[in-house]
Amino acid sequence: MWLWIAIGVCLLLVFSLLVGMALARVLGTIGREISELYETEDWAKAPPTRALKDANEGEPQEAERKRGRLSRLR
Repeated sequence: MWLWIAIGVCLLLVFSLLVGMALARVLGTIGREISELYETEDWAKAPPTRALKDANEGEPQEAERKRGRLSRLR
């Protein structure tokens, strides 16, 4: 009887290990495919200077807003 219990426990452990490995493989494949999608996006290849250019264009508008507020206060 104890032999059957030991066999059952061993089979349970082996089965859970195999299921865990299969799940890890599937999730690893999904993760690799998602990271490849991010790497091939056009926005990922854009130069970082574009962001600086956009930020510099926003500064005159901010200065005009401040001037408008000051003129309303006078």
